[in-house]
Amino acid sequence: MCPRLTSAIEWWREVWHSGLAPGSLAAFAFALVCVVMATIVRSVIGELGSDSSVFAPYYSATLVTALVGGAQAGSFATALGALAAFLFFIPSDWASHAFDREQLVSYFLFVASSLVIIWAAKSYRDLLWRLRDEQDRRQLLNHELAHRIKNTLAIVQSIISQTLHDQPAILGKLNKRIAALAATNDLLIKSEWRGALFKEILASEFAPYDPGRFELRGVDFACPCELATVLALIFHELITNAAKYGALSVPAGRVVLFWVRHGERIDVDWIEVGGPPPAAPRREGFGATLLRKGLRQVDGSVNTRFTPNGLHCRLSLALPATAQGAMRDGEVADRARDAGSAAMPSTGQAGTSPALSPQPESPSGRSTTRPFI
Repeated sequence: MCPRLTSAIEWWREVWHSGLAPGSLAAFAFALVCVVMATIVRSVIGELGSDSSVFAPYYSATLVTALVGGAQAGSFATALGALAAFLFFIPSDWASHAFDREQLVSYFLFVASSLVIIWAAKSYRDLLWRLRDEQDRRQLLNHELAHRIKNTLAIVQSIISQTLHDQPAILGKLNKRIAALAATNDLLIKSEWRGALFKEILASEFAPYDPGRFELRGVDFACPCELATVLALIFHELITNAAKYGALSVPAGRVVLFWVRHGERIDVDWIEVGGPPPAAPRREGFGATLLRKGLRQVDGSVNTRFTPNGLHCRLSLALPATAQGAMRDGEVADRARDAGSAAMPSTGQAGTSPALSPQPESPSGRSTTRPFI
């Protein structure tokens, strides 16, 4: 495409989106250009067969000018259009009857219609600017809220550090959990609190580790704010447990994550492969308690099994109805293309189980709860 044409198109997009200052010289110049273009179009079309059709192209000129340049520029375009129509397109037999009834009716209809067009365009323009101002105000408040949340989390970390300065192990665990909340809040802030994609949450939690050790299988979906926060804490506990005691504690270990949607519920399988044989738990740790209580908030449940290769954890949770309206389908697809696949490897087809070799259950053969510490 010609560079000048490209520049002209970009200029027109900017003008159409942002508009021109009402009453400015640029707005009146734009009105003049629109009337000239309407006159050229009218000349090409020729006589349309009726007196009122003389003004047909100038309605569009008035509308576009009023939308871009405001009511004053639209009124100026109406006056110029009436003058151009009289000078160039009025039939010759009107010249000796300049003020007969038919001419007056034609001019009156043109002026009245143009005034209605200008009023409607001005109302639309004012509403559009109010919506833009409201959007700017909402973004400003959103950034202020984000700033306050970060400050609050920093204060909480400071208080915890002063309180638990003599217990570094517990202090480190709490700081990591707070960091997981902060990372999820960043995702929610970027989406203006409409939620986050499931793979975005996973990528945020898995970021400190080698992405080649994770295998994701499933169709991405939008999570509303409350679900995103719960999932961030859950997967933080799972991956921390895997790094300490499970598959990620050895070089050959890896994690397979498979999820499938059944109506309004999501089933997620966390499968550790190639890790050390897990030991039978003696008590329920804080992480397991957090996992169980977190899922309870979203009408969920957890079932864990221990195999010689590692943990197999199945999560089942309800997808809140607000998730349907949190993001449009097109937006989910766009954000999935931008963020999902590049951050974490995803193989296999959605809706099919991971191709893993059958794993025997633990010697006890019982489903237990692993101590997430």
